[in-house]
Amino acid sequence: MPLKVLVIDDHPLVQEGVAAALESLGHDTRVMSARDAEQGMAIAAANPALDLVLLDLGLPGMSGFSLINRLHERFPSLPVIVLSALEDPENVRQAINSGALGFVPKSAPTRVLLEVLQQVLEGNVSIPAGLRDASGLSNGSAGTAAAEPPQPLPDVELLTLRQLEVLSRVCQGKTNKQVATELGLSEKTVKAHVTAIFKVLGVVNRTQAVLVARRIGMMTN
Repeated sequence: MPLKVLVIDDHPLVQEGVAAALESLGHDTRVMSARDAEQGMAIAAANPALDLVLLDLGLPGMSGFSLINRLHERFPSLPVIVLSALEDPENVRQAINSGALGFVPKSAPTRVLLEVLQQVLEGNVSIPAGLRDASGLSNGSAGTAAAEPPQPLPDVELLTLRQLEVLSRVCQGKTNKQVATELGLSEKTVKAHVTAIFKVLGVVNRTQAVLVARRIGMMTN
């Protein structure tokens, strides 16, 4: 199946550049483009098999931070990467704490974009080294790049046995594809389970899910 990516940016040259970069990943890739938040939400709603969203922070009509929040409210398991010219550490921290799994400055070379894309598609948080150091964040599927979800602890008894199996593998840093293979499920079914898990745990991404799993004793390191 093709890798389906949505680029939300009001500059056509950026959209075209991302499409060209994705071709070099070696995937059969379908790139969809939106010029603002409303169009982006509409395209995401119309494409439930979407794999990834790249968005700019400086969008017309709505800030990128607000859009990240809206995307995670409606599509909790959909990974979001910020692609922005706003590179100061506070913007990086706010983007990641809002639920983005990656941040790429528009000044970065194509190889950096591809590295971040590959890491995020594998379920990790990824920020280029310079921005990571300046913002005080870290990479990794169980890193500290996202704000720890608030108390109280969730009621894990609301999770089914299958969802617990999926969560256990998410905590091991496995991708949806890997989980699907191990459990004999389709990737679409795994995505549905991950979405349900996020709702029960009260989180918006995989990193936060791992943090909650640590707090409730489902994993120890």
